[in-house]
Amino acid sequence: MAKTVTICAAADIPAVEAGIGRAGRMLARGFPLDTGIPGVGMEFSWTHYFVGYGTPRHTHTFDQFRYALEGPREIQGGILQPGDCGFYPEGVHYGPQLQTQESSGLGLQFMGPAGVPYLTHEDLRNARDKLKAEGGTFEGGVYTKVMPDGRKINKDGHAACFEYLTGRKIEFPKGRFDAPIIMRANATQWVVDRKLKGVEHKHFGSFGEHRSGVGMHRMAPGARIPAHTQEDAEILYLTAGSINYGGKTWKGGTTQDVGTYMFIQNGAEVKDITSEAGATAFFISLPMLADIEATRAATGDAKKLAAGAYA
Repeated sequence: MAKTVTICAAADIPAVEAGIGRAGRMLARGFPLDTGIPGVGMEFSWTHYFVGYGTPRHTHTFDQFRYALEGPREIQGGILQPGDCGFYPEGVHYGPQLQTQESSGLGLQFMGPAGVPYLTHEDLRNARDKLKAEGGTFEGGVYTKVMPDGRKINKDGHAACFEYLTGRKIEFPKGRFDAPIIMRANATQWVVDRKLKGVEHKHFGSFGEHRSGVGMHRMAPGARIPAHTQEDAEILYLTAGSINYGGKTWKGGTTQDVGTYMFIQNGAEVKDITSEAGATAFFISLPMLADIEATRAATGDAKKLAAGAYA
């Protein structure tokens, strides 16, 4: 199957109510993201948190990056200010979160090295609705149900949905870090690209066995990234300025109405990217996708790897 480049304006993606089993209101725009690899899912989204949105202290069965666009993301132990990025690894506890101000940002959730299959928000929403139809409630991030014999079940809302969907008790991978990693953009320096004139990068960090990385790209006015074959998959979100791609001008921004999303699969043929006025973009580099394909090719065990057991 041919590898592809996906690009769209943020405003073209509808915002829907989200926040599975969490307290308060949250809106999300889920961008189209096809890894091109069966059994390997991930989600990239724009999210907006209203005052009163909150989550208890918890952990994940997956890895997660968060990037703040507007307003602080108020997570105890590591508040993200606009421009900051956080890495929340599988099996590592963080929080609680309670929003006293509105906040918006970007987030990627994806299968971690332990290989626990990633469940999408759509799947989780369906599970939540079915659990509620069966007499359960979700309040303050906690799922509660009174059983016919009078026993009362309380558990994390996300865990309840996971167990409903998979039919097995949720087990969290062992954390490979002691705490989430908070990256401060203002303390990170721009570095000139060695090959591309007028292009600079801020590399916040790379994490884990598959070297998942985050940072910023910046193009000076008149800069050009020539057509090329993409080595590692990359997510880009244009936060300022504009680029020209595929015969169209795409605008950057940090509000809910202005911004451009781009996902480049590993092996995709990328056309010229130019910028007349200059541009800045947040990026997430995902060598893991090419790594998984290489492992499948080397072992021939596609069935096992499709189930997520690639570590």
